[in-house]
Amino acid sequence: TIWSVGLAWNIHKEQFFKDGNTDWLSQLRLRGSVGNPGNQNFNDYISTRIYRYNNENRNPFGASTIISNRGNKNLQWQTTLDRNIGLDLLTLSDRLRVTADYFVKNTDPLLVFVALPSSTGVTSVAQNLGEQITKGFTVTADYSLLRRERINWRVNVNLRQLKGEYRNIGNQLNNFNEANKSRNLTRYYDGGSPSDLWAVRSLGIDPATGREVFLNKNNEQTFVHNYQDEVVVGNSDPDLEGIIGTSFIYKGFSAAVNLRYRIGGQAFMQTLYEKVENITTTGVALNQDRRALYDRWKQPGDNAKFKAISRTEFTPISSRFVEDNNMLIGESFSLGYETSDAKWLKTVRASSITFRAYMNDIFN
Repeated sequence: TIWSVGLAWNIHKEQFFKDGNTDWLSQLRLRGSVGNPGNQNFNDYISTRIYRYNNENRNPFGASTIISNRGNKNLQWQTTLDRNIGLDLLTLSDRLRVTADYFVKNTDPLLVFVALPSSTGVTSVAQNLGEQITKGFTVTADYSLLRRERINWRVNVNLRQLKGEYRNIGNQLNNFNEANKSRNLTRYYDGGSPSDLWAVRSLGIDPATGREVFLNKNNEQTFVHNYQDEVVVGNSDPDLEGIIGTSFIYKGFSAAVNLRYRIGGQAFMQTLYEKVENITTTGVALNQDRRALYDRWKQPGDNAKFKAISRTEFTPISSRFVEDNNMLIGESFSLGYETSDAKWLKTVRASSITFRAYMNDIFN
């Protein structure tokens, strides 16, 4: 069942607020809401066993059928209890508007696709396992630096933080976690975050030998990579992220710039992992990263980021390929002109005309 309820208190309309020295504050609203917004990110038939014709392997008696979806008759819809409290503020002669929200989302039960042996005929089955708690806040501020009859200059800032945690999963996904140790950095553990990055810690390339040095769970240095030594080496969620923007209007001319920023958090450098040390023979012919040659260890004493090119064994996932992910991106720029009082508009039988140019992804 999808439902929600919300309340708001316009504090600035209360008599006790008006009696105080609050002329500098035009609006102060406290609001809250709770509800289940629903979820449309899953296939309609994941709980149903589905067969399909096996047209690839026909026999004299006709086409056979095989399972395409195992189904789970006990599957429950993923339900999220979404709680939110917010504050709206308008002040400084209506020049500054601030909106702040704090929210907690409790998803219980989670809907997880658990891997199955190939002998079952399908790759995975949907199951309800554990719950996920997500907490975060958003703040948006908009300030009018210059406000006159035909001139308007505004600056806006938005910031957000989001953190999640798994609970009540137990050991039901241990097989899934074990299978993924050589494939990716995502794990399902109680108390862990959906954004945690799991890998074996790396101390870099040994200057003497050109081999990678790892750190095991006993904090001992070793040349041996063991997936049982993996720990959380980062989190893909930023500490803060958002947009900084400004817009300027003078008569009919207008301009706007938006920058997207990200502070904190880490990312797995997939390109370095696949295009430098683990590049395939086909990949070498089609697209070779120059760092695969120039940034390699070559001789004793080299402080290199990548191991010796003579070492052709497969490079496993380690923290060496996890890096801080701070970013500043030029998201958009626009420039325009609009007029409605030009004399020549009557000649072309138009009431107004607008010219506008846009540019996205300016830099990153």
